[in-house]
Amino acid sequence: MVRTERRTHAYTGQSYTWLVFSTAMVNHYYVYAVDADFGPFFLKFCCHFPHNAKLCINGHEYVKRQLAKRGIGFEALDNGILSCADLERLDWICCELTAARIDALLRKWLRRLPQSFTAADRAAGFRYDLSIVQAEFALT
Repeated sequence: MVRTERRTHAYTGQSYTWLVFSTAMVNHYYVYAVDADFGPFFLKFCCHFPHNAKLCINGHEYVKRQLAKRGIGFEALDNGILSCADLERLDWICCELTAARIDALLRKWLRRLPQSFTAADRAAGFRYDLSIVQAEFALT
């Protein structure tokens, strides 16, 4: 594998990037998927202790999927809703996107994907816990 390393020029003392052939340990694995309720998302797994994982979803995609499932007309933006035939239902759908629903998405996909915790680990109570690290809000 070709990687880069920082070197220092002997005469000028300036640092520069140099290509070297070396081995590398994979630190993270990414799984990109599309869920029927949430749309596109990804999971990022760390392969070493403490075996953390990151779930990245887009709430606007969740809302668009739910509107379409319920047959409610809407005009979508790339990352939002421009107009909707039923604003009350739109508001209700937005309020349905709770931590419990996001946790259910995580649990659903963890059952399907390989993970660092063995069945014995999970039986002993070791598992991924969900916390919301970043939330962005928009008027669309």
